[in-house]
Amino acid sequence: MPGVNPHLETIEPWVSAGIRQVVPMSELHQVFPSAFEEVAAQVAAAGGRVTGPAYARYFGMPADTVDVEIGFGIDRPVAAASLAVSENPAVEAAIGTHIGPYDLLEQSYNELMPWLAGQHLDLADSMLEFYDSPPEVDPAETVTRLVFPLA
Repeated sequence: MPGVNPHLETIEPWVSAGIRQVVPMSELHQVFPSAFEEVAAQVAAAGGRVTGPAYARYFGMPADTVDVEIGFGIDRPVAAASLAVSENPAVEAAIGTHIGPYDLLEQSYNELMPWLAGQHLDLADSMLEFYDSPPEVDPAETVTRLVFPLA
């Protein structure tokens, strides 16, 4: 499966700050820009610094609605009342890599999911997308990591 390069890898400890919300799946792409802007502003106001990557943490299986936390990796924990700030420990994870525009992510998930099922892994109750490319990168070259932490 050369497209997504599925593998197991350790995700190093990191601190995250995000905004968690439940949104209709059809509107998900619309909430990212404002969430990223709000998180960056609140982190800066609290004296922290965004270090990347941008991420979305999905809780449960998406259906008509999706429970998602959208934010960034940050340099240290900060106090910001409306942000979910977490110190994420190192964790082993199943990972696939999507290269290309976000509207084609579903194709990469369709490649990755059979591999995941065949590994018989005990997955955590949330998964992440790490957006490893800055916004100015050509959408055809955008890199997104699909990260399924192990329980």
